[in-house]
Amino acid sequence: MTQLLKVRRSRARLAKRIKDFIHVSNSYLPPLEEVDLRPYEDEVIDTPSDESVEPEVLFDGAPDEDLIGDEEDESEAPSVLPESVVLPLPSNIISVRLGPSVNSMKSTERELRKGQANDALEGIRIGLANKSLLLQTEVNQSKSTKQSTRAWASVRNAQTQILLHARSYQRARQALELIGMEEDLVIYQKLEGKDLVVVKDITMVKRYGQGSYSLAWFWRIGPSEDELTGEWMEECEPIYFLNSVIYINSLIQFIE
Repeated sequence: MTQLLKVRRSRARLAKRIKDFIHVSNSYLPPLEEVDLRPYEDEVIDTPSDESVEPEVLFDGAPDEDLIGDEEDESEAPSVLPESVVLPLPSNIISVRLGPSVNSMKSTERELRKGQANDALEGIRIGLANKSLLLQTEVNQSKSTKQSTRAWASVRNAQTQILLHARSYQRARQALELIGMEEDLVIYQKLEGKDLVVVKDITMVKRYGQGSYSLAWFWRIGPSEDELTGEWMEECEPIYFLNSVIYINSLIQFIE
């Protein structure tokens, strides 16, 4: 019941944020109908079964601290779950009549989505490296049940972070499929579950077949040597469509 209550209140907070966002978006977009928006298609991605770690269920019977003092109005359950609401983002607008009016916003969202994809891939790389190191050190070197329990809790947390970043990357790439350029999809490839594996050069040093082992594609994404002193190290050029930036930046909170 405590978990259900926490989910319900989280949905109430999310619903309020979405309502505020839609209210602001009305200042930059013409009225939209449901048929003008493309529903989001969620793609499930998970860690390979041989490397998956079951989440730890913690329940002590006490109310969650996040729920104490939260007096938001939740007397009525929403008819539509807030997580299923289609936001009026440029990448979600499929109306032909609105195409020209959102072109500048699409270019702005494209740059933001590329930044989201880069951040998500960096989070995946850090998460996989961290999980690999934890398995090699904390887990393998545990000498007591208490140490082992703590080590596996850290591994579970690392895996959770990896999957969160993977989900964020998927949403960014789906948007780029609609509003990006062809070269974007060459750089930002499709992410699959088999890519979310630990770094075996850390967990299985000096193993058989190590010479033919290769990391997933996103480990090789980055600037070339000639680019290190060029655009890669420079700040992004300012975007002068101020209204579009304000609108698009406000939506980034709902992307992940």
